[in-house]
Amino acid sequence: MEESIIDIVPPESLMESLARAPIKTFFTSRSVCKAFVNLTSVSRRGKPFCNLTSFKPEFIALHSAYATQILGLQFGDSNMLNCVDPEVDVDPQFVGNFRLKPMFRMPDFISPRTYSRDKNKSLLVNSCNGLVYFVRRRAEDERSFVCNPVTNEYLLIPDVDHDPEPRFLSSVVQTKSMWLGYSPGSDQYKVLRLFSHSYGDPLDMGAEVLVVGTDSWKLIGKPPLGREISWDCCSTTLNGVLYWLDQTCKDIFFFDFDKEIFGEIALPSEYGDELLSKIEFMSIGVLGGCLSLSFNVHDAPHVDIWVMENLGNQESWSKKYIVDAVSPSGMPLYGQFRPLQVLRSGEILMLWTNNDLVCYNRRNKSLRYAGFHWLQTNPRAIGFTPSLISLKDALSVNEVRHTERPW
Repeated sequence: MEESIIDIVPPESLMESLARAPIKTFFTSRSVCKAFVNLTSVSRRGKPFCNLTSFKPEFIALHSAYATQILGLQFGDSNMLNCVDPEVDVDPQFVGNFRLKPMFRMPDFISPRTYSRDKNKSLLVNSCNGLVYFVRRRAEDERSFVCNPVTNEYLLIPDVDHDPEPRFLSSVVQTKSMWLGYSPGSDQYKVLRLFSHSYGDPLDMGAEVLVVGTDSWKLIGKPPLGREISWDCCSTTLNGVLYWLDQTCKDIFFFDFDKEIFGEIALPSEYGDELLSKIEFMSIGVLGGCLSLSFNVHDAPHVDIWVMENLGNQESWSKKYIVDAVSPSGMPLYGQFRPLQVLRSGEILMLWTNNDLVCYNRRNKSLRYAGFHWLQTNPRAIGFTPSLISLKDALSVNEVRHTERPW
């Protein structure tokens, strides 16, 4: 068999080139080049067929500082996950032709009754290592699933335990929030569930964890007491740890999926009571591999973006960026700015109050709209690096399901 040029290129060079490629270019190449398909495909054991067998079986882009991260967007209660490639779709040369690209169609379920007026739809929660997590929140079964939108596979998570603690046997337990996370130590994906007594103190909460691929939930230690948790609190994951920020706290709280313990990180010491009273203008994320915190200072107006350069060290908070929160027309922009990533152009990509994508140019200190404000529909948004690893291999399970392709 004649040797392909791809077979003689060093794996490290291939990995770096693929990591830099826009997602559209990546899939176009798979459509026209058989050698490229073999290179980027995965066997039953989770190993690539060709040159990249020496690397851990995760999508190669995850190992590169230049990895292409895409955005997943769900508008309202739509059953479609759309995608945006920030490096291409928000470029000033192309943004005039900005179009949402359908990526994953959510499976249909029989609809049991809900506990509230919320429509019984699967809503986007978070992502982890290229896998995406959806929950049909406040439904009787609170059905949830993990999917890989690239391979079009999904796995149902077992129904939640409505009687996780004996003291709750005579009443209703209400789920406060659920997240997907990854434990590097055990190489397992887990789901964290926080719950409370529906008719008691809403701050008296419990927690349980399920290893994805198993059938049983396990009770763990209590979350930080005296804190309010909701489905819509701002959260992010980094190095096997989930971080979240709610509306009543003065700290960032976290859950370590390896150790299965809770903890908290203090905000920058510059934050006084006056700023903390406006916590609805704060947001957290990950920038440059560091935990980041943004705050919209209304009196200025500008957005301060802090990064924790040494994770867990309060003294390592550093004010990395100051963004002039002024629209192209000169109007101040209020509300929450969620940092998503620093683009290769150097621009900072942010989600503004779930209304639009905005880019901040640090050179000329200007802000521009970059996305979908014309849709007049607030989306749920996540950033993730696509993975070609099959769900069977990623989750170490025997069976997964497929859903209808959206194209």
